[in-house]
Amino acid sequence: MHSTLKTFVLISLGVATAQALAGPDWDVINRARRAAQHPTASASAAKEAQLVRCDEMMKQMESRPAGSRSPKGSSESE
Repeated sequence: MHSTLKTFVLISLGVATAQALAGPDWDVINRARRAAQHPTASASAAKEAQLVRCDEMMKQMESRPAGSRSPKGSSESE
């Protein structure tokens, strides 16, 4: 019983030591960095669509008369 416990503890310590000495996986880290620097086409398309919607909203805001710019809305501003 004592030798089984001793064997189990030594194997566990050996595995823990091997994992600690292995270090980081630099290939995975560098791939993630490159992916973050070069956004995908779908992300670019989504960002472009968001900018178009924003521009349309800004044009609508600019085309309103100066008296109707209340942040509360037309019924609550009076």
